[in-house]
Amino acid sequence: MRYPDITEILVKKPKTVLLLFTILTFLIAFNAKNLYMESDLGKFLPEDEPTIKLLKYIGEEWNIGDTLIIYVESDNVLDLDTLRDIDYVVSKINIYRHDKGEIDGIVSETSITSLIKLENSLSPPLGEGKFELPSSENKIMKYVARIGEGRKAVITDDYKASAVIFMLSSDADKKAILSRAEDAIDDVSTKMYLVGTLPLTESLREWNLRSMAIIFPLAIIFVSIVLFGFHRSLKGLIITFLPTAYSIFMTFGILGVVRPQLTMLSIAIVALLLGLGVDYSVHLMNRFLEEEGDYVERARRSIRTTGKAVLLSTITTAIGFGSLMISSMIPLRDFGFGCSLGIVLCFFSTIIMVPPLIVILDFRKKVRLPAWKKLARFSVKNSGRIVFLGVAIAVLSLAVLPKVGTDVNYFSMAPKDNPVVLKTQEFSERFGSSGGLNLIMVKADLKDPDVIEEIYNMEERMRSDSRISGCGVTFTSIADVVKKLNLGELPKDPTRLQIIYTLLEDKIEMMVDEDFSETLINVNIPVGLSMEQQREVVLAINSIIENASIPGGKIYPITGTTAINVAINDLLFEQQIRSLFISILLVFATLIIIFRSSLYAFLTIVPIMFVLLLEPGILVSMGISLSVVTISIASIIVGTGVDYGVHVTKRYLEGIEEGLNKEKAMEEAIEKTGLSLVEAASTTIAGLISVYFVNVPALQEFMKVVISMIALSLLGAVFFMPALYRLKGI
Repeated sequence: MRYPDITEILVKKPKTVLLLFTILTFLIAFNAKNLYMESDLGKFLPEDEPTIKLLKYIGEEWNIGDTLIIYVESDNVLDLDTLRDIDYVVSKINIYRHDKGEIDGIVSETSITSLIKLENSLSPPLGEGKFELPSSENKIMKYVARIGEGRKAVITDDYKASAVIFMLSSDADKKAILSRAEDAIDDVSTKMYLVGTLPLTESLREWNLRSMAIIFPLAIIFVSIVLFGFHRSLKGLIITFLPTAYSIFMTFGILGVVRPQLTMLSIAIVALLLGLGVDYSVHLMNRFLEEEGDYVERARRSIRTTGKAVLLSTITTAIGFGSLMISSMIPLRDFGFGCSLGIVLCFFSTIIMVPPLIVILDFRKKVRLPAWKKLARFSVKNSGRIVFLGVAIAVLSLAVLPKVGTDVNYFSMAPKDNPVVLKTQEFSERFGSSGGLNLIMVKADLKDPDVIEEIYNMEERMRSDSRISGCGVTFTSIADVVKKLNLGELPKDPTRLQIIYTLLEDKIEMMVDEDFSETLINVNIPVGLSMEQQREVVLAINSIIENASIPGGKIYPITGTTAINVAINDLLFEQQIRSLFISILLVFATLIIIFRSSLYAFLTIVPIMFVLLLEPGILVSMGISLSVVTISIASIIVGTGVDYGVHVTKRYLEGIEEGLNKEKAMEEAIEKTGLSLVEAASTTIAGLISVYFVNVPALQEFMKVVISMIALSLLGAVFFMPALYRLKGI
């Protein structure tokens, strides 16, 4: 008894195959409900990176989490009514002022009202001895003047804007706090807005999920337009599109089980898979329609030939994406895993669904592009000129490599029209801070006046350093507070220092721990600094820290938002080079195994090497820097671009087996794969164009570079590759 092979099952039981596969797909896709969006930029650093380890330690020891900032706008924020509104909002959010965040999740609060109340709590004649707002406007102005430079963190010089800064505990109920804050600012007449890391992160998380819901239908529309333009048939559209849609559903269903945390990079997975997955369906469908005989024979031959080529493309593409999985940046690893998984599922969906769909829909139409015969002949006949031109362009591109910049700009990864983003940017411009945390931790006996003096002296060295002060960086420490309360002098006597601590009571709880063995110096680093300026500030601060000598203690390097940005930026080139090297090596090894020839493997991958050499020129000409988003492009192109070469080489070898001479075999390879290559590149580009509509600068830059390099990959396979074959006399 002879059992039917897979091709017979696919074409003789097409409806049963599609029904079972549909049920399986939706059972897997159901797990996508577990997905959630992660917007923390710190996730791009390895967990054992010193900056992250120190920040994690501070977060655990000091119970510090996100920041929430109330951005206040008024004609005069020192007006009593405005101050009362601010005080009301503070009391509604920080319900239990002395609980250190254990009950209401608010560890500390800093505002102009709390600073005024602190001044008013001093004993007469300095204050009224009460921690409350004074009713006298004269006293308010006197207190504000007495606060000095410290007020600039919470009030602008023109008194038209103010900031209320809440530090949340690491285990705070963020949604409950946001809800309290929203209700509180709705209850007052003064204009107030929520900014800072907490509302920004929550807003971006929701927005990212909505963006994926936007990109998917847009990508469907754009890819459908391209497919319909090639086939002018709804049947062809269904055959090429449906398998990819199924694979995307399964991809995110599996991710919902094994890697449910998504990042901004995950948005691009949808567009990439839709564009690349359709390519597989296009190749297999076109070959199926090209073959002669009954459905079983046509399916068997198309799967044995083009199906094998698609498998090879799947392997090389999965390797290209998979190379990102060696990255020390977790989001890049997740992105590489998601793309590799999706590409493999696209292959299985294509093989399982395309033949049954052709049979059920009785699709027979095929499209030809006669001009490809002329293009193939042109590329073969002008091999020397084409190679010379390609090499010359590559050399020019490499010449601008030193001009390729690196940048870690959080706002470039945020939507330009998001209300929270816009207000956060406005707040940043007025206050020189986006609410990001930058800290220096000191471990020492803080009851020792010599320790306080050394902390203050270290700060003064930082304040006088032009590299730091020139960028508008400011510092606030326990030493500054002690000096201010001691009438501008640092206490020399431990008893005097203890008296000052007693006067301050719980008002310094975010500066000093309970046993006075650790303190945090707050470093306010303005937003808008270039990456070079950020690096210079961090290096200058750490250099001064290294040369400081704290009696019986230790000063740790700066950690927080800016230090993380610098650390990520320093990893970018290293990560790109490492993942690129691994992807090229693995793809080349795979091609050797596939073609059983190192020469054919080399000639297949050379066009991609050529395209990669053009990346510096593309980045510089478009004014795009290497970022946590664009870093993945080189590996993506290795995986996707080599597909074109694989199909050309496979068709060329088929022609040789059929007895064609080498030149004719290459011409026919280009001619017969021409439509599929252009259609494949066009659908990939169409899928990526959908990313442009999410209005995120970083993703738009990502899209522009990938599209440019995919187009160049197509040209490399059609023109550069035949030219190389001709030069080699193969």
